[in-house]
Amino acid sequence: MTSARTRPTLTTNRLVWVITAVAVVAFWLVSTSLRPWDLFARAGFSSDFYDEQARVMLRGRLAVDPTVPGPEGFLIDGLTYLYYGPFLALLRLPFAVFGDVFAGRLVRISMLIALVLVCRWSARLASAARQTFRAGDVSGIGDPDEDGRWATALFTASVAFSPALFSAGWITVYHETELWALALAIVTITLTVELAASGFSDRRLVVLASIGALATTLTRAPIGLGVSFAIGACGIVLLIRRRSIDPVAGLAVIGGLLPVVAHAAINFVKFGTLLSVPGDKQLLSLQRPERAAFFESTGGSFFALDFVPTTLVQYLRPDAIRFERLVPFIRFGPPAENRGGLDVETITPASSIPSSALLLLVLALVGAVWIARKRSLIWGLVVAATSLGAVPSFLIGFVANRYLIDMLPPLIAAGAIGVWRVGDLTRDRRMVRLGLAGLAVFGLWVNASLAIWTLELKSPGFTEVRYDIDRAIFGSDAPNVTTIAPGDSTGRDGSVGILDDCSGIYVAEQGRWVALERTPGLRVVAGEIEVAAEGSVEQVLASTDLWSLTYREGDGVRGSDVTFDRKDGEAGFVREIPLALPISFEIIADPVVDSYFADVGGIQFFLPKDVLVAGGIEIDPVGIESVRESTPLCVEVAASDMFGVVSR
Repeated sequence: MTSARTRPTLTTNRLVWVITAVAVVAFWLVSTSLRPWDLFARAGFSSDFYDEQARVMLRGRLAVDPTVPGPEGFLIDGLTYLYYGPFLALLRLPFAVFGDVFAGRLVRISMLIALVLVCRWSARLASAARQTFRAGDVSGIGDPDEDGRWATALFTASVAFSPALFSAGWITVYHETELWALALAIVTITLTVELAASGFSDRRLVVLASIGALATTLTRAPIGLGVSFAIGACGIVLLIRRRSIDPVAGLAVIGGLLPVVAHAAINFVKFGTLLSVPGDKQLLSLQRPERAAFFESTGGSFFALDFVPTTLVQYLRPDAIRFERLVPFIRFGPPAENRGGLDVETITPASSIPSSALLLLVLALVGAVWIARKRSLIWGLVVAATSLGAVPSFLIGFVANRYLIDMLPPLIAAGAIGVWRVGDLTRDRRMVRLGLAGLAVFGLWVNASLAIWTLELKSPGFTEVRYDIDRAIFGSDAPNVTTIAPGDSTGRDGSVGILDDCSGIYVAEQGRWVALERTPGLRVVAGEIEVAAEGSVEQVLASTDLWSLTYREGDGVRGSDVTFDRKDGEAGFVREIPLALPISFEIIADPVVDSYFADVGGIQFFLPKDVLVAGGIEIDPVGIESVRESTPLCVEVAASDMFGVVSR
């Protein structure tokens, strides 16, 4: 059968498996912060969204527990919904029967499985494309030769070492969804072109392709609708060509329509709309006036044409990354700038297709030219249809690196043809082939670096390692480090700021300082309230001349509480803490990040800034030597005396 003949041969398989192994190892190590044994460790916010969806599906519901999505949930008629499709939740149903045992623990392994699918099916797509390229029609050819092995491996590497690898940089529902949608899209594209190569005679392939399109759409709608359009368009072309009711063509048309209908039906049940998501009903929009104002300007939609100038420039600019001397030596370039009639709601660090998928882009451009010159109708339809699936990423009012994955399917479809044309052009040019292999390695470097940057930027250990390596190599003053004071503006993302007495060290992230290390007792107090040996507990958590924060255990009549007392005559406040001892607490009073709050047993509340600033924010003043002892990272980074800090 044709689908079997297009699979890579044994020798090619070995090369593909090597590339797959490199991608998996890189992804695994980055996603676990070089602790591979943490593969099943519970991840952070949003990592349990699909687990929660699976849990409620077992009970025949779609509405979720509002405490799980928090501000990400959509409040519709008093019920909370997630906008993610149900496919990945369905895959988690066998684990949901165990309650919360696996909640938040399956994201990394799920993404690794998706990455393996991306690699393996990319190789199969390349083999299917070889038939079209060599034959110029729908006939098959023999097993790939040495050039075939090289081309298949190169194409697999171009896909594996693209923004798909960047997904390792955030263990979250957002990246899991993107990576799985890409994997399922590649499966669907491959089955679609194999169906065309069979002369549209294989009903099994059209059924499998339709199932793939449905799964893709119920994972991420824009990508899924793109591959659905491809299947449907192929069916329509076949009906026109044969001028009769053809069973396979009919199945293809149905396969293209079914995902659209299924997505619209689920969307209507949850939101009362067919295709759109009511952004103005998301809890985050209901809580933040500025976000509510954004959706008011767009009519409640996430999308608008006004955003296209901003997103188009950012995602297509060639200079979206920067090189630096600190590991991993590549970082994000300058943030996107608003260029349209409306400002996008959120701008996060993002690279671009030319900078993070350069090899795939080159192959796709070559393939697109060949498809146009040869007037390859089926491949042209696939590229055009999947391009439609990428359009929403340019229309959405958010800039994020993960949206680059939405743009990969048309590049992959065209690149699968392009790699064979490139192989012909470079058959006797070893240096050119080495250059292309170098682009694959560059893609690995870029996307792994950006993933590390995203995941580890706010990690004290990451900053320490970066500067240790820099000092070992260059032995000079630490780069990109400045002294700061409260109220100072930040530099570019990744800039390090140090207070002149080394009582705190901070890193810049999106225009704000994030604390890496603070002196305990000076700007932060943490501890645990324990059960008293006798009587009730009353513990002063922190105090100065102007205020105090005290925990008092309940006496059976009243509940436990935390009391903030002001000593300037103004009224304080009381917060009930309905928790059993022991409980941990943390108090932050940091003018650098303009943060004044307490966390007692997971219950957070803000402290009045005026009295903390007026009386000085020293919770428990300590001497400069004690400061140095309690902030080793600061001393490590600033060890050259350039900031007035005594060397180690």
